[in-house]
Amino acid sequence: MMDRRKFLQAIGATTIFLACKGKDPDILPNEDEPVLFRFAVASDLHYGEDNTDYVTHTRNFVSAFKDFNSKNSCSFLVLNGDIIHNDPVFLPQAYAELKDVHPKLYVTQGNHDRVSEAVWQNTWKQGFNSDFAIDDMAFVFGTTSDSLTSSWVQCPNLDFLENCLEKYKNKKHVFIFWHIYPHSPSMGCTDAVQAIMKNYTNVRGVFNGHDHNDESIKTIEGVPYMFDGRLGGSWGSFDRNFRVIEITKSEIVTYLMTPTTKKKLNRFKM
Repeated sequence: MMDRRKFLQAIGATTIFLACKGKDPDILPNEDEPVLFRFAVASDLHYGEDNTDYVTHTRNFVSAFKDFNSKNSCSFLVLNGDIIHNDPVFLPQAYAELKDVHPKLYVTQGNHDRVSEAVWQNTWKQGFNSDFAIDDMAFVFGTTSDSLTSSWVQCPNLDFLENCLEKYKNKKHVFIFWHIYPHSPSMGCTDAVQAIMKNYTNVRGVFNGHDHNDESIKTIEGVPYMFDGRLGGSWGSFDRNFRVIEITKSEIVTYLMTPTTKKKLNRFKM
């Protein structure tokens, strides 16, 4: 069982997810132990935003990620919200640019992904809330957006969250993907989320986007919430990052790719 205190002391990076196997001497933090599983997450592409070179940002990311993947074979990639910027007309265009970035591509809805669930499902073949398991790991994806009102934000679906965590309570690792950090004061979700999460100590990390300047990890009741800055958009951190998670026999390692160099590498023992 992982020592969560060691995890929190050692970890420190951000978000777009992708899961991979393999190793590359330029990437791996510890060549003594092979990587058993690797995944990454990225967010905030904002395809279609005015006065941004969103096509170039998208193609640069796709190229960089494919290069990373060719050296570190990956199981899946997660785009953690705000794939497009408001106008639904951009969704088919964004999908066309992104559909071949990885054979297993997963997504979450962000507050700027302003389409119905039917359109989202038809495009990505994934609902607003979904989950799956691989071996001793489980992955939970939820919307923090409301496509039916003008506010465009909402707390995660707590019934879905609790059902998933209960279903996967015997898994060794559970990872959760939400575009918006649920403990933001504007969300008002803290008490409700904490009331559920405290019962499931196998949650190893929550991945958030939305805050383009944030590459940090925030710890709430022992659970790390990891941010990744941004891929696109008109404001935010200088680097356009994706985050990588690597699991070995005794460690979980996380770092950011910027997207061609590694930074903020952190590791913790299990």
